[in-house]
Amino acid sequence: MFWAGIAMLMVAAADPAAAPNVYATLDPPTIAFHQQARFTVVVEAPKDVEPKLPDMLDKFGGLAVADIHRETTPLKHGARRIAETYTLDPVSANEYRIAPAEVTWGEGNSTVVPSLALVVRAPTEEEVKQIEADAEAADTAEPVGIKSNWLRGWRVWALAGGVMALVASVAGYMYYRRTRKAVATPPPAPWEVAYRRLRELDQRQWPKAEKYEPYYVDLSSILRYYIEDRFSVHAPEQTTQEFLAASSVAGLFNEGQQQLLSGFLRHCDRVKFAQYVPTLAEMDHCFSVVLQFVDETIPRIDPVEAQPQEAAA
Repeated sequence: MFWAGIAMLMVAAADPAAAPNVYATLDPPTIAFHQQARFTVVVEAPKDVEPKLPDMLDKFGGLAVADIHRETTPLKHGARRIAETYTLDPVSANEYRIAPAEVTWGEGNSTVVPSLALVVRAPTEEEVKQIEADAEAADTAEPVGIKSNWLRGWRVWALAGGVMALVASVAGYMYYRRTRKAVATPPPAPWEVAYRRLRELDQRQWPKAEKYEPYYVDLSSILRYYIEDRFSVHAPEQTTQEFLAASSVAGLFNEGQQQLLSGFLRHCDRVKFAQYVPTLAEMDHCFSVVLQFVDETIPRIDPVEAQPQEAAA
């Protein structure tokens, strides 16, 4: 899967070779309140560096933490990648600002990853119907035998409580919709989200800092999630070949847009998977490609249709 949000900061220490690479990801950056997101702090540490990752449990602006998972992956020359993932579980629609993550190592060395934001929206009518259908299916399902030890019993009751809270939230939301005349603020349009994320990426100035991989990871995820939200295509879960083939068969884009996507995504793959080192001109061009694609695919209102029809004489 392609990362949906990413923040990265390399640290200049007395010995640059000993400074770890530190970044954070948020996948995905926008969800409905019955879904979950994953926030991950990643540290790529040299052999002799022992980094200390921050405790982020109370740093998510009111989001509940459903699970914490740490994974260590060996790299070349004794280095290793440490990834600590928090599964976030919201209960209401809002924008949640995640606090900066500070990673420390050695004597007084540290770096802070800038904050990220998770946008939580209300579920669509289709999603609400699916939740209700899942709840009905759970009610009619036959019980599964469970060993009677206190730990499993605690987990079962915790899971049951979570399901009940979810059903109560959905029921409250549906009641609110039926009884209130006020119209809820709609979630931001896909192109508005894409423009905001492009501005945030531009402000990080990663091309000048030679942070090639995180730049292309974030840039490609902005495009893929825009396409998913705008055209209902599950782009983030597909490989480049699968996505290009599916979009071509569906006829979503014209020939020029299809070629633009193909060239951009294949270039991103070269940087992310083939260790290709891009030039500043190539990075700026790729940014312009994503911006151009969003500009060209915003729904346009026909001026003739927008004009009010004159009353019949």
